[in-house]
Amino acid sequence: MKLKIGIYNLHMQARGGGEKRTLALAEHLSRSHEVWLFVNEPLDLSSLKRYFDVDLSRVKFVTLNESHHPAAQPQHRPGRDRWDITAAQLVHFRQIKSFKLDLFINNSYGSNLPCPAARGIYMCMFPHQLPVPVRARDVPHRTYHRLIDRVEKHLLGCRATDFIDSYPVITANSCFTAGWVRKIWNRHSEVIYSACDNMGPPVNKENIILHVGRFIVCSEGAFFKQQHILLDVFNRLTNIHRDGWQLHFVGSVAQDAGSRALVARLKEVAGGRPVFCHFDADFSELRSLYRRASLYWHSTGYGFPACEQPSRQEHFGISTVEAMSAGAVPVVINSGGQKEIVTHAVDGF
Repeated sequence: MKLKIGIYNLHMQARGGGEKRTLALAEHLSRSHEVWLFVNEPLDLSSLKRYFDVDLSRVKFVTLNESHHPAAQPQHRPGRDRWDITAAQLVHFRQIKSFKLDLFINNSYGSNLPCPAARGIYMCMFPHQLPVPVRARDVPHRTYHRLIDRVEKHLLGCRATDFIDSYPVITANSCFTAGWVRKIWNRHSEVIYSACDNMGPPVNKENIILHVGRFIVCSEGAFFKQQHILLDVFNRLTNIHRDGWQLHFVGSVAQDAGSRALVARLKEVAGGRPVFCHFDADFSELRSLYRRASLYWHSTGYGFPACEQPSRQEHFGISTVEAMSAGAVPVVINSGGQKEIVTHAVDGF
């Protein structure tokens, strides 16, 4: 039976692991079903095809009509008026509902959108804090929130604070994530590991240490993937420089000014040393580096205890799996999803 399937992701410009999973899923499902991918702004499809090596010819892209709205991404954040959030969700909900989908897959990180189809799957990369009902003390505010409760139940099918209950199935991208879905959301989730490409076979290995990850700044003003930590350590290992070892960084660069400024600073710090940056490299260049690299290096989560700041860890680690498929030995941090990929002193460290 051919199904009408919608996939939702508002972060396609990030071109990270979650977006890779969205496109791989869309490509696969479009072979047998009618598939729409719902995004919040037009995409450069030829660039995505080169970057992820995916066939999107059968996938229909729908740009949701909300880019003019101040709440372009219907997520709960401190300081935002509840009606503004509800209005933003309603725009997306009604647009997607009009397609009369058989199945809706929400693969948008941090999304609070209720399921706009009869059946839905929430693919969780890591659980965010769910919005909590507002308990206003004074009568006008209680009346206001009760009104919005009624509007949400009538138009969205549930209160925004209960959106996760509208999805019969929740998936997690690792056992690490599934554990936190249970702790934070008190829900069971099915572990579905992310799609990983086979980057092999390996070729003659060179003295290359490889790191693959997005260049994006976190709230503390440092790289979320901790590339600056790797560069600092490598710069101090002058003995391996003399032995011909090189450090190669690969990844997309976020469009915000802070991320771009930090990338410029990274290049300055790397100047004069055997450090090479491959920004927004296409799939063929990435695969070549995986096949030639001897070591794969990963430190996301370094300095942040997993029990206290689990969201700062690597929730799964697609790049680690892909590096191993090309025969690169992984040297990764012992936290998050990395522990499910690497067996210490057996297939990596």
